[in-house]
Amino acid sequence: MSSLQFSAVITRHGLLSVCLVLACSPLVDAKGKSFVGTYVNIHHLCEAGDSIVVREQALRNHLDRVKASGIDVVMPYATTTSGSALYPSDILPNHVYPDWDPLRLIVKEAAVRGLRVYPVPCVLACGRDKPAGILAKHPEWALCSPGGRPIGHISPGHPDARAWVVSVMKEIVTRYRPDGLLLDYMRFNNRPMRLDPHSVALLEKRHRLKYSKLSPDQIQEFKEAELTRLMSRISREVRRIQPGIPVAIYSWGPHVVKGHRVAQDWRTWASKGYIDMVNISGYCYRKNYGDRYLKVFEKRLRGAVEINKALGSPVEITFCLGIRTSHGHITRAQEVADYLKVAKRVEVNGVSMFTWSYLQPFLPMIEERRYLQEFRRSRPR
Repeated sequence: MSSLQFSAVITRHGLLSVCLVLACSPLVDAKGKSFVGTYVNIHHLCEAGDSIVVREQALRNHLDRVKASGIDVVMPYATTTSGSALYPSDILPNHVYPDWDPLRLIVKEAAVRGLRVYPVPCVLACGRDKPAGILAKHPEWALCSPGGRPIGHISPGHPDARAWVVSVMKEIVTRYRPDGLLLDYMRFNNRPMRLDPHSVALLEKRHRLKYSKLSPDQIQEFKEAELTRLMSRISREVRRIQPGIPVAIYSWGPHVVKGHRVAQDWRTWASKGYIDMVNISGYCYRKNYGDRYLKVFEKRLRGAVEINKALGSPVEITFCLGIRTSHGHITRAQEVADYLKVAKRVEVNGVSMFTWSYLQPFLPMIEERRYLQEFRRSRPR
């Protein structure tokens, strides 16, 4: 998850690596407790070289630990940023575990323990600097460098690419009937880029201008519209298979809803009922913001909450607390409490920790001092 959300259908109509998610409304239990989940990178929890029996026991042990910690939801990655499947997909060409279905085991064993499961596909990431996964077969679906070289990111502007992405989401929901679906990398690439050849030709025809002559606003408007089109279709198709399934996204924050390179207009997605939760990046560390880091963090969350409150039918706003990320890391369990206090103050509905494996050194102190229980008890009503 780089400068790495859950239930509009319910409210409108009636990894193992880890992210803890606490939400409210349809995402809380009957007693009104907040929803607590964890992103899971499966390969962090078991060795690929071990036998399936050993791998599965390792996952069971981790699920026991998740349950004991008070976490309610397991959010295993279903695909990787290189375009490989972490389950035996019939659609993705590459598989991390050709002989094993860890997602099925997690879904089954989580249910036994009273845990929910929200698979996490890396929707559009597919190789970073060069095409991988499905883009190795269809480089014409890829976004390009400014010079026109395909990169490892699927373009939402290509109709065949959109259809393929939707088919993957449908496969996951059809096969596992999960409790929810959290979409990571549901955004454009954040680097300088050129659209895929199909989108370039479409824009040139629409505006009767060469791509190089198009204004940044014309390109931005196209990007936001095409990503919204994909979000709409994913939401519609997965709910056709499983009515009422909560759909969530991970987002960098309130600043990406308009005019940002990633073109992630989650304000529109929420207002139209395409999504049910936005999980806002909480990757604000002393390392990159100095002594202001908690103020920057609060401003980010407050901006998201304000956008959400202005909607006719607000969704859930949660945040992702990065234990260790490419942006920085925490060094003490007390820092978890600091972030949670800020989130409580701005009335954020929940928290996500990234990740389960990185959380382990801090978990005993978090449990002993009951940080999560205190946050749950004080969540917005």
